[in-house]
Amino acid sequence: MSRREVRSDRVEYPLPPPSKCAKFLYYTWKLCSVVFSHFVMISLVVAYCILGAVTFEKLEAQHEREVKKNISQIRSNTTHSIWTMTHDALLLNHTNWTLEVVDMLKVRGWDGNESTDHIQWTFTGALFYSIIVITTIGKCTFSDLVHE
Repeated sequence: MSRREVRSDRVEYPLPPPSKCAKFLYYTWKLCSVVFSHFVMISLVVAYCILGAVTFEKLEAQHEREVKKNISQIRSNTTHSIWTMTHDALLLNHTNWTLEVVDMLKVRGWDGNESTDHIQWTFTGALFYSIIVITTIGKCTFSDLVHE
């Protein structure tokens, strides 16, 4: 007699219904696993945002301070350039002169505030930027998946 024949001769008894304690433990385990997995995912996203905020603040705040410290020199150079342009012009045309001056006054990274105590790249500003990066990447990725 082979093993397969022995197995087929066994009588299968139905499993007894699970007890209330077993059901409670099963559903408690399921609830804990769902809650824990979501908690871990949310914690990772929050940690990523905070780490990104600290990183952006460390990288950008010093550059913003340097730009604000150098703005008086930039303003002096720009004023001199405007004076030279005005002095050397044979004919002053209001529209052309205004366009050239506006082009000279465009300085990147400066919001008009020269105080190094008030900078845009604070922790909260960097945290906001970090969240924007995550939502933008998530939106692009989701949009790409939907359109494919």
